[in-house]
Amino acid sequence: METGTVIGQHRETYAVRLDESGREVAAQLRYWEAAQDSRRREELSRDGENIAAQQVAVGDRVQVSEDGAGQGIIEQIEERRTVLGRKSGKRFQYRYQVLAANADQLAVVVSRPRIAVGFIDRCLLAARLGGLQPLLVANKVDIDPEVGERPEVRVYRDLGLPVHITSALEGTGLDELGEALRGRSTVLCGLSGTGKSSLLARLTGEEIRVGDVRRTGTGKQTTVSCRLYQLPAGGSVIDTPGVRVFGLAGLTEVELRAHFSEIVELAAGCGFRDCTHSHEPDCAVRRALEQGLLLEDRVTSYQKLLRECAGHR
Repeated sequence: METGTVIGQHRETYAVRLDESGREVAAQLRYWEAAQDSRRREELSRDGENIAAQQVAVGDRVQVSEDGAGQGIIEQIEERRTVLGRKSGKRFQYRYQVLAANADQLAVVVSRPRIAVGFIDRCLLAARLGGLQPLLVANKVDIDPEVGERPEVRVYRDLGLPVHITSALEGTGLDELGEALRGRSTVLCGLSGTGKSSLLARLTGEEIRVGDVRRTGTGKQTTVSCRLYQLPAGGSVIDTPGVRVFGLAGLTEVELRAHFSEIVELAAGCGFRDCTHSHEPDCAVRRALEQGLLLEDRVTSYQKLLRECAGHR
């Protein structure tokens, strides 16, 4: 058997780059392992636990044998250092899906016309739950020159999150972003049309299919499966498909409150200990919102995630 890294996936077939020879082979799981994996996913879906299911993911370190006909067989998945996972939506029965394994950091890419704070919060929490360091990339500054000063971006910078302002079209900020990615394994994540593929093409120098930009400034989704790309200066990037639903598994109120520290600090001044910050009198959070000291989208995101935590007790 040889050791390698999973660098791509198409349905039940995985592209594995072998360590010793550098060859890329197509490989599949053995049948019994795949069946076991299916049962495990169902268990995770029912329990809602933050456990890395033994489904193969891009970034996984695996042991591979070859059948002599050019087909590889994944015999074993090595223990993961980190994992980025999500729970899918109702359409896919809320199953837990591993998006990427063994990455060092997660870069959340956002752009106009709508910067979805709730989505950003979920991605950042998923990164921390899985052991990845998060950063934010505000793309398409060529279309929206003020994107870096938007409240939806500034709030994260004020909280200490690294924020990079970029334009894949003009090359703005790519040197700084490239330095943040150099020598590390990074997952790119974002809603469809934020320009992830364009950024990746500029950073890697590879030919990557890019969707047309509509008149609104939004792009079309072009990434349909995960793929690992090498960076010329060292390091790698795992590109993920644009996602709409990013459910969290295993999130606790302690972790949630740590992420929303600016809201929790103000909530200590509310008149009721169990204040929901929606209708109660003497609410310090609502006062801060009225005074423009808090971003309302962050409060909405916090309230929704808090309800999800309460529902999973």
